Amino acid sequence: MPRVIAITGATAGVGRATARRFAREGDSVAVMARGAEGLAATVADIKLLGGRALGLTVDVADAAQVEAAAARIERELGPIDVWINNAMVTAVGPVEAIAPSEFQRITDVCYHGFVWGTRAALFYMRPRNRGTIIQVGSALAY
Repeated sequence: MPRVIAITGATAGVGRATARRFAREGDSVAVMARGAEGLAATVADIKLLGGRALGLTVDVADAAQVEAAAARIERELGPIDVWINNAMVTAVGPVEAIAPSEFQRITDVCYHGFVWGTRAALFYMRPRNRGTIIQVGSALAY
């Protein structure tokens, strides 16, 4: 039976590959990211591979945007079965060369984004007593 999959940071790398994988299974895939061009390309991939797609422009650092996205996914695709927190941003360089605003953005996306995504998913999953939340953090090791 097709599932409803929600993926943040789904327009490149691991997120896009994951969206394609679920599309091949015939799942409905909601992809969330900030860039409209990447969203359009990933939505096209999903449809081409046999999935149903919903592209949402979302900044995961904003709790209200994430909550609104989860509500729209539930409304348009159905109950969320799997929520994947994959969005990330990073900076590489000597600590003194990285501005405080960059550290703030990294924290807002990589920490708060996962918290807001988890909270939004749990809001719908807990009453049904089912669902899976996956936290992707491999690139954070750098």
